[in-house]
Amino acid sequence: MVAETGIYITWVTGAILISIAMMPVFKPPYARISADGFIDMFRRYWAHMVVVFSVYLWKDLLDGLDRILMANTQLDMTFLVYAIEGDSVLWVQEGLRSELLDVFMTHFYVMGFMTATFASFVYPIYFDDRHMADRVSLSMFWVYILAIPFYLFLNVKVTGNYVEGMETIAYDLTPEIHNWFNRIDPFTNGMPSLHIGLPFAIWLSMHRWDEDGRWRRFRNFLILFIGSTSVSIVYLGIHWFVDIIGGMIIAILAVNLTARTHEPIWRFADERLFTRRLARTLEDPRGSLLRTMRSFIKTLDPVKEPGKNQTGAIILSLIILTGSVLLWDVTHQKISIDEADSPTSASGSGEWLVWVEESGGGVEITAGNVTSETNRTVGGQQWAETPKVVSSGDSFVIFDNKSVDYFEHDQGSGVLQPIFAEISDEEIIDIAISIDSNGGKHLAILSSNKLQLVEPSDKSTNIVELNTNSSVVASSGALVAISETSEAGPLVNITSIDSDLTISILLDPKSSERIEDSIMNSGTYLDFQNSTIVDLVMDSNWLVATVDIGPFNRTILVDTLSINQSLISNPRWDSSSPSIGDGRVAFLQVTRDDIISSSSSSQRNNDVYVHELESGETNQYTFDEEVSQSQPQILFERLAWIEINEDGEKELIVQSFTDTIEPRNSLLLQASILAMIPLIFLWTLQSYGIEKITQ
Repeated sequence: MVAETGIYITWVTGAILISIAMMPVFKPPYARISADGFIDMFRRYWAHMVVVFSVYLWKDLLDGLDRILMANTQLDMTFLVYAIEGDSVLWVQEGLRSELLDVFMTHFYVMGFMTATFASFVYPIYFDDRHMADRVSLSMFWVYILAIPFYLFLNVKVTGNYVEGMETIAYDLTPEIHNWFNRIDPFTNGMPSLHIGLPFAIWLSMHRWDEDGRWRRFRNFLILFIGSTSVSIVYLGIHWFVDIIGGMIIAILAVNLTARTHEPIWRFADERLFTRRLARTLEDPRGSLLRTMRSFIKTLDPVKEPGKNQTGAIILSLIILTGSVLLWDVTHQKISIDEADSPTSASGSGEWLVWVEESGGGVEITAGNVTSETNRTVGGQQWAETPKVVSSGDSFVIFDNKSVDYFEHDQGSGVLQPIFAEISDEEIIDIAISIDSNGGKHLAILSSNKLQLVEPSDKSTNIVELNTNSSVVASSGALVAISETSEAGPLVNITSIDSDLTISILLDPKSSERIEDSIMNSGTYLDFQNSTIVDLVMDSNWLVATVDIGPFNRTILVDTLSINQSLISNPRWDSSSPSIGDGRVAFLQVTRDDIISSSSSSQRNNDVYVHELESGETNQYTFDEEVSQSQPQILFERLAWIEINEDGEKELIVQSFTDTIEPRNSLLLQASILAMIPLIFLWTLQSYGIEKITQ
């Protein structure tokens, strides 16, 4: 995934070439450099390579898990770090800021880190220093292991996304770099900093075990690198000062773990012993099997008379088990609605979700209550083509370019029939549902140059003539919003069906000047003057508009009371299909490797994002690049969307915003907690018994 980007290949190639070029400077005094050394390196130290590079096999998995945990649990500890540090990182960025440093520090942050870690691992194995290779490779491994709990359960955001006035310089340097970072970094893995933790652990390992000083020059280089990295990660708007301290602490813990574990681990994993064992097995298979069985039985000897170590191991296993169960349930909050065999479209509001399916027998429409999990078939006219659905509260409307069916949900059973049905003489462009001050429902039917306000109960109609062609309409309560175009840019006119109140809001789809210049410099032309509104949704005093600016769309959130606007989608990526309700905004967004590509030609799929109105945070909820999402819908404490796999098969997915534990898992957790009580008591007796006290 990562290696598909050109900038990544450039960084990796540069790191390898620099590491090789530095070998004559940092080699041990006794060593000689030859091409054969690289061949011997792979032959002699393949197990060390497995230990170190295994990290990259599960890093993507852990990053994806971290994103899911963050989206579901909001485990955000950034406010605590900010309470400690305040704006101190901002002072560094503002004090040193220059364009030259922006470029240098960004490339140093990535390629410099690759160079230091690559060289630190390769040099000992190339020069056949097994004593140091054993310890350095294991320290690197333990750093990653110790960082996992922090990354999963102690989410700390990057400073540029939290401190007001702070910029994420590295992430926004170029569109290509921006896309690469967004694909590999959850932006919540601040504490601890591995850019400090890894090189500090390597330096500490060499400082502790370099008995004859052969790595003295390389140790000095690492100290210089750690100091420079500390400045860069703060300057670039990525890490806090506390993250640096956290990196140093896990490095110290990792080296201490290495001191305790390197002997037993390499006694088993030493490549030379593996070759001997393999030769012995091939020579005497039966004897080798018997020796293996005896060794295994011998490892069970402590269990025959369990002590505090065995009891502690059982307690630790129970903790891991219960933690894994909780982690599983938290990261598996979404379910597939089995009744929706192949949904074409969906719309929802509150507890209700309506979906449309196409089959050989025609179009089938179902209304479901996601709380009671009861479904009803929707009646009305037979649709020749797939209609559109718009939901609002306990009402929804189904329509195509000529026909309208209006429904209201109830607790009945059987086929749900329309309350109002009409065939229009004019082409229907869009429809919204509004409610007057008396609670009466109205259909705002948008046609060419005209808006009809139809009351379903008596079919009375009020016609509003429009000055320009409008493409979308939205409503919240008595307010109706209509899209328009003007010479100044996209415009939204909001009127009230209860009064003569009318306000016009000019939308501003522009991002920061720095980002716009970066996009334009990449060869992408942004047509702000001719930008148009392609989607509108409303809820209470909030308006969400998706604006087409030429190469892609941007999604804007507007507070209609203050007219404050904010861009909630990534300004470099295409966004679409907004939905609002329950204090949240859901929308689709696609990560583009090629910023110029259109949504129809892009190789990337749509992912679901949710913006929290109260906190202003935006989180990604789907992560599978092989699966595309469409039509996200905000429901009451739930999020629904249609999932399309690479074979074109569709599923209707519903995910809960609140974490729930499966009943069977709840029983397992209860049993584990009850079992912990006597086990902890037993461990206490074994640890602090009479014989221990009298010794």
